[in-house]
Amino acid sequence: MNSFRSLIVSSALVCAASVGFCAAPSSGYVDFGALPPGKGDFVEVNLQSGLLKLAARLAKLQDPAAAELLGSLERVRVNVIGLDQGNAENITERVAKIRSKLADQGWEQIVTVKQHNEGAQDVAIFLKHGEGEAIAGLVITVVDGAKQAVLVNVVGNIKPEQIELLARHLNIDGLKDVAVAKQA
Repeated sequence: MNSFRSLIVSSALVCAASVGFCAAPSSGYVDFGALPPGKGDFVEVNLQSGLLKLAARLAKLQDPAAAELLGSLERVRVNVIGLDQGNAENITERVAKIRSKLADQGWEQIVTVKQHNEGAQDVAIFLKHGEGEAIAGLVITVVDGAKQAVLVNVVGNIKPEQIELLARHLNIDGLKDVAVAKQA
């Protein structure tokens, strides 16, 4: 009898876990696909809800506003890809396709920066609106000359007034400017 009960409990746990894996991703989630690192540097940070909730609990005493923001996030993904002759064209095209796909899917492009001087930068920031005034997702794409490409996807239930806090903690200058403009 105990082994039968253990089998039922184990089966229930497997089913419950698989529901989480099969659940539809949030509307703010963007799949960047597999990014070839090339011969340069490659960084990938992928924070899921559980770790973000833990960080929120730890931050609660020191910075309640940051804790509230962290608690509202479902996922944060950051990719930094060093560009070289072997991957620069491919990665630049991939970033352009991601931006085009976001526009086609109704994401709002809120920041565009194109610098054509030495060390040229190409930056685009997109928002996906959620329910009410909430923001379901934020995507930041940067091609920093021939040095690196950066892709960031922040998914959650972000309040507009939290954008400045997000910009400060992620050190995103273009997003800081948007936050100041929205407050004015």
